Amino acid sequence: MILFGAALEKKASDEQLRDALAIVFSVVHDAVKIIHSITEIKDDLITCCVYEQSEGAFSQYFEVYHVDPPSNLGISKIAISLAMVLATPLLIANDETANPYSFILVSPTGSMSVVNVDPDELDENERYIIVGG
Repeated sequence: MILFGAALEKKASDEQLRDALAIVFSVVHDAVKIIHSITEIKDDLITCCVYEQSEGAFSQYFEVYHVDPPSNLGISKIAISLAMVLATPLLIANDETANPYSFILVSPTGSMSVVNVDPDELDENERYIIVGG
């Protein structure tokens, strides 16, 4: 089951993502599988599907799948922890609105703010360009 998706401001290697997810979910490194196509998904405890998009900020999008998501960790806590461990901001969907261009910017310091992205850039180029809050 998909837990959440996020776009990193700075790209991370597969190993960095695997290590960060293992830390955040308190599991061994081998419990996290990194894939690059959803067709590769198996029954691993945690799978991270990494999609390379365009160049620039927030150009690395990934989705995290968890077979048995922990009830004590909400998406906000997970996102904050990931931003801190990876030392880079990330964008997650803003589930408080139906606006598909509204996101939550999560900083490595733990702060969260609502931002909007350019609709044309996202729809036509799959680029997350922040245009305001």
